[in-house]
Amino acid sequence: MADAEHLELLKQGVEVWNQWRKDHREIQVDLTFAELQDLRLDGINLQGVNLEGANLESANLTHANLTQARLGGANLSNSRLNHAFLFRADLTHANLTEADLTEARLSHATLIRTRFIKTILVNADLTRASALEANFIESNLTGACIQEWNISASTTFSNVTCDYIFLQQENQNRRPSNSCIIFGPGEFVSLIQKSFDTIDLIFGDGIDWQAFFQSFQDLRSQYADQNLSIQAIERKRGGAFIVRLEVAEGADKSAIESSAKELYENQLKALETQHERQLRLQGEQHSEEIQRLIAAERQEKATLMGILTTMANNQGPKNDFRGAQFGGGFIETNQGTQSGGTINNYGSNAEDITRLLAALRDQAQTFPTDQQDEANDALDLLERDLKEEQPDQGRIGRRLKKLVALGVAIGTIASGAAAVSGDVSTFTGNVIELTEKLGIPVEQVQLPSSGTP
Repeated sequence: MADAEHLELLKQGVEVWNQWRKDHREIQVDLTFAELQDLRLDGINLQGVNLEGANLESANLTHANLTQARLGGANLSNSRLNHAFLFRADLTHANLTEADLTEARLSHATLIRTRFIKTILVNADLTRASALEANFIESNLTGACIQEWNISASTTFSNVTCDYIFLQQENQNRRPSNSCIIFGPGEFVSLIQKSFDTIDLIFGDGIDWQAFFQSFQDLRSQYADQNLSIQAIERKRGGAFIVRLEVAEGADKSAIESSAKELYENQLKALETQHERQLRLQGEQHSEEIQRLIAAERQEKATLMGILTTMANNQGPKNDFRGAQFGGGFIETNQGTQSGGTINNYGSNAEDITRLLAALRDQAQTFPTDQQDEANDALDLLERDLKEEQPDQGRIGRRLKKLVALGVAIGTIASGAAAVSGDVSTFTGNVIELTEKLGIPVEQVQLPSSGTP
């Protein structure tokens, strides 16, 4: 539930609240399930605030800063959010029915299963927003920017109003291209449907990668004529994963999706049965202990190392990762601001450490866009840790290990492309050198031999 002190401050008005946020940047604000309906909150600073399940019905949030706010399951129906900043906000399962988001900034926002029924999204920025299974029934998307947004076959556009859209920010790449022409009936939806031949498999409670990759091979055998491949793997906040499958044009996506889910569940049950049998043979007779060990193993398989190890153990023609992208899950998200200060805790090595960090940032610029962002986020977190008065060597070691893992993952994705592979090799080498300069044993950051492609 919401923090009582935070609620009381909010009710004192936007000016008091914004000054308090400015003076107490370190405080994590909790407004979960808060009753904030009908409040005048225009211009309020709610950046990074936890508003999950909050009731903001009919609230005035014009020009509000909701950057990276957590609004999962929140009620924002009939709210005024015009000109609001919702960059990287999480609106999973949120209700924005009949809300006004004119010129709202929703780039990189998570809009999975979000309800935009009769919502005004005129001139909204939806660049790289993830709108999987979102509902846009009877909404107005005229003038919206949908550059690289992420939708699925289950995203609903029934009876939408859309005279034109932009495929790039700054009102670039208009469709229809002629500024004197608008979409005819059904043309916008037709354009959207042609933009993808993919199936998005959503795993809301995490994923067992061993079960998934085994079931994926069965799926490819079942639909051998569809040339199925993994186009992208993305991890969302809260541990959810999205696996995007590329399919042949005209494929029966509903049937393939249903089969994929059924095969995965069957593999999951088979692996659990097999593991339980092995534990019993090893003498673990207590059912509670068996279930605990099974749960622990499943958690391990849902981690970054589990992904990389499974990928490495199954590379070859049977696993097609050509062109695949991995987003959102390899590196921790930096929810705050980078700390100030200088790296002054490492004596004569400080200059080399600074040089290596700069080199890693330069090399990251050659990576694909998603991985470039992840590398920069990881380096931001690492530098923040290094600037602390008493750096936590264990945490720094984990940051470095994730950078090594990112390099391995990109090498797998690049499939040997010379333009990327050379930079990845140098990147990983610089991470290892940085590890040595920081006085951390190299074996602490290296991946297991089975996890290195």
